[in-house]
Amino acid sequence: MATIKIACIGAGYVGGPTMAMIAYKCPDVQVKVLDISAERIAAWNSSNLPIYEPGLQEIVEKARGKNLFFTDKVDEGIREADIIFVAVNTPTKKVGLGAGRAADL
Repeated sequence: MATIKIACIGAGYVGGPTMAMIAYKCPDVQVKVLDISAERIAAWNSSNLPIYEPGLQEIVEKARGKNLFFTDKVDEGIREADIIFVAVNTPTKKVGLGAGRAADL
C-alpha cells in the first residue's frame, strides 16, 4: 500500500500545529507543511519554533525529518500530495452584509 501524502499550505498557528499532530499520531502518513515564507519554514526546522503550544516542540522533534517536513517548495509539495489542507489567513469582508466581521470567501 502506498504512503498517503498530505500537504498543508500555511505554516502558521493552524497549519503547523495541526500537521505536527497528524504526523505524530499517523507515523505512516507523510506530512509536508508548505509556506512561501522561507523565514517561517526555517523557524519550524529549528529548535526555536515560531509558535508556542504546550508540548508542540516535543511533538515536532519526534516527527520532523521522519514523516513531518517543512518546506517553502509549495508547488512541488502540492504536486506530490494526495490530500491538501489550506490553512492561510482568511480575509474579512470590507463591504456588504457582514462587513468587518464575516469571511470574504
